[in-house]
Amino acid sequence: MIQYEPWKIRCEGREDTKFLESIFSQANGYLGSRCSFYMDGAKAYERCNYLAGGFEYISPGVTDMVNLPDLFFFRLSLGTGDYQSFSQSLDMSNGLFERKSVWKDKEGRETQIDISRFISMDNKHVSALSLELTALNYNGNIDVLMGIDGKTVNLPVEDDQTKENLDTLSLLSVSETETGEDYCFLKADSKASGRLHAAMTARIFQTKGTAKDALIPDCPAKELNIPLVKGEMVRIEKILYTEAVLQDSKAASQAFQTLSKGSQNLRPHVINHSFGELLKDSQRAWKSRWDQADIQITQKGNDTSLQSALRYSVFQLIQNCPWEDSGVSIGARGLTHGRYKGCCFWDTDIFLLPFYLYTDPQAARNLILFRLNTLPDAEENAKALNLPGARYPWMCAIGGIEQCQSWDIGRCEIHITADVAYAVENYLNVSGDETLDNLPAQLYVETARYWAGRFSYDKRKDVYNLLFVKGPDEYCGVSGNNAYTVLLARHNLRLALQAVRRKEAKAGVTEMNKWQDIIEKSRIEYDSDRDLYIQDDNFLRLEAFPGQKAGDGSAAYHQYDFDWLQRYQVLKQADLVLLMVLKPELFTKRQQKAIWDFYEPLTLHDSSLSFGIHAWAAAYLGLEEKACEYFDKSLFLDLEDRMKNTGREGIHLAAAGATWQAVVFGFAGLSLGNGGRPELTPRLPRDWEGLSFHFYIKGKRYLAVIDEKGGKIEAEEE
Repeated sequence: MIQYEPWKIRCEGREDTKFLESIFSQANGYLGSRCSFYMDGAKAYERCNYLAGGFEYISPGVTDMVNLPDLFFFRLSLGTGDYQSFSQSLDMSNGLFERKSVWKDKEGRETQIDISRFISMDNKHVSALSLELTALNYNGNIDVLMGIDGKTVNLPVEDDQTKENLDTLSLLSVSETETGEDYCFLKADSKASGRLHAAMTARIFQTKGTAKDALIPDCPAKELNIPLVKGEMVRIEKILYTEAVLQDSKAASQAFQTLSKGSQNLRPHVINHSFGELLKDSQRAWKSRWDQADIQITQKGNDTSLQSALRYSVFQLIQNCPWEDSGVSIGARGLTHGRYKGCCFWDTDIFLLPFYLYTDPQAARNLILFRLNTLPDAEENAKALNLPGARYPWMCAIGGIEQCQSWDIGRCEIHITADVAYAVENYLNVSGDETLDNLPAQLYVETARYWAGRFSYDKRKDVYNLLFVKGPDEYCGVSGNNAYTVLLARHNLRLALQAVRRKEAKAGVTEMNKWQDIIEKSRIEYDSDRDLYIQDDNFLRLEAFPGQKAGDGSAAYHQYDFDWLQRYQVLKQADLVLLMVLKPELFTKRQQKAIWDFYEPLTLHDSSLSFGIHAWAAAYLGLEEKACEYFDKSLFLDLEDRMKNTGREGIHLAAAGATWQAVVFGFAGLSLGNGGRPELTPRLPRDWEGLSFHFYIKGKRYLAVIDEKGGKIEAEEE
């Protein structure tokens, strides 16, 4: 369905509209929009525009990402008919979406309808829509309604992936509308807590015809009457400015309401530049980002699909990151869908952070600051579980309070806390950032205190057990001593010990002996005959998996009940294989190969997190055929809807991040050598002739160039 060019993807036809709405989503880290239109019949909960950090409560303590008013709303009076042609494209060099179609009504009149839109990377508040209408075989008039629709609603998605919700929810109340000579204005406020206040202004311009105010409740708009002459194109432009204020308490919200009376902050903000001028500004900003993040692959032959698809992954990583705001993080689907209520997971720390760390250190710093600044919330999470220290949430939205409503995941998939500590250390090692004072040390200490409370001491055997845990592989069920979690928890404890010994942590730390005791005596199942780490205490007790994955690539949990799946030796996603590439120094070469040989055949890859990590691991182990097979699955996971859920769930950002890591850490073999100096260990697939990319380490910019003869790293002057 998708056609690939070096800097573009395009599609002819509209067979699967929801899939295309996801694929052509646009964002700039502040504002995001699914590519859906009222004129196509998209419902109020399907025309989705999101704001980074724009959450509201849907029940006590539980939030959802608010669906903003429809910025790109318009309506045409085309009459009954059908499309004669239909194509869409996305230019990744500047974020421009274009759609070209011809509509034929029952009278035989054909109208060419060209839609273009973008969300500015230059000014986070700006977005724009261009509508071009051409009568191909007639003269006549067409009515166009152009404005901002405030009647959108949310359709909250269940945490349980097997359930579907059909009940919509209105989270916004339109508090003010206004129309002027050439603009419309709408202000809306979140209903439950009043923490979100958003204002949108649309300047509307047409090259021909008349305009008058439309009288539609909660939808400030202009009614345009456009005379069409055969063969002549008429253009309508809508230039949008979106601004929001987020308040995290009722009192702050009330104070804001008082202070904002007479303020111009959320008053109409009319942009007087044209679509073309604003697009040029956005394209310059995109070029700056691509200069940092582009990866160029030279392949044998003329196939451009790999290069295009890789750029698409990078494009999604760039546009979904709130790169200048440390108060919000990145949800599992970014700004492309409300799946998982827009919450942030361990995806950000393990799968996404490395991309920003090596291509945009400031964005990486803000993601780390989000975790450091929500340490008090993590302490509240631990306290709620009757534990000391700080426990990071499996899902978080506003701040760092736990949002997961499932016991077995929310309470038991606790590796997230060690993942955060790992991410902070990774950031410090690569960035060399010395401006965070003692915040990392405090995080290490408080998370270590959590682990000290979470491990259970068995006096009979003088060992520590980590009970009732679930590792990254979520099919194993709740078990004990998950190896991934125990090994990363030990690493977390070591980080805390080092911080205390370097006197980076505040005074009053008295638990060091216990931390060391847990490091030495925590239990992991290990088969010395095979040099194999066993995933958890129960894994070898389980029967061989009698089922098989669906041929269409969809996850096994849609065929089999979770209760049934957790009683068999089958993995949802990479577990120890993941730890093997994150912390290779924990394993000998023989142990690494044993992990791959045992667990890879048992893995169903029912999570989008899995394919890219297996590609990286296979490349690391020198298994070229397997590496290329898994890389292909990760690279095209969304573009070819490999898991049959891209349309209904949005873009899988963690897969995009894992794809990037497979290239940079797997095939290029980038790593930090002695003294933190960058090194390459190239393992290019045989049909790749070359690979090049820029990256940052400790504030310095480098260029990596790899060909069939080897690789070299050049330091560049900024």
